[in-house]
Amino acid sequence: MGEVCEEKNSKTCLTVIWQICNVFMSLFFALATYVQINDPDAGIWMVCYGVPAVLCALIGFKPHVTETLPWRRVADLHVMVSSAVTAVLGWRLYKEQITEIFQQEEGREFSGLMLTLVWLLLSRHSGR
Repeated sequence: MGEVCEEKNSKTCLTVIWQICNVFMSLFFALATYVQINDPDAGIWMVCYGVPAVLCALIGFKPHVTETLPWRRVADLHVMVSSAVTAVLGWRLYKEQITEIFQQEEGREFSGLMLTLVWLLLSRHSGR
């Protein structure tokens, strides 16, 4: 009696907050996709940011989409390829002993891929 937030309402509240976060991340990844136009290897990086933009938009509109096989396969494939590229970029940064990673193109690419990886891994089972 007089509970501030019941279990049903808190679950709905958290779902709505998660959907809003995914809409914002989808917009962020879409903007990151757009600004890659000036990059010499734009096609690769547009795909790297465009796929998470679409996946996050789908979660924003329908959170239970993460439990479907096509969404999960695309997300897993993207995580696998991005992990390999992140490992290569990270190794290159380590080998060249670069400390100011945001001053190098590889450092910015590494950071962007890490962001997409972390967000997709957070999103993987969010529809349960």
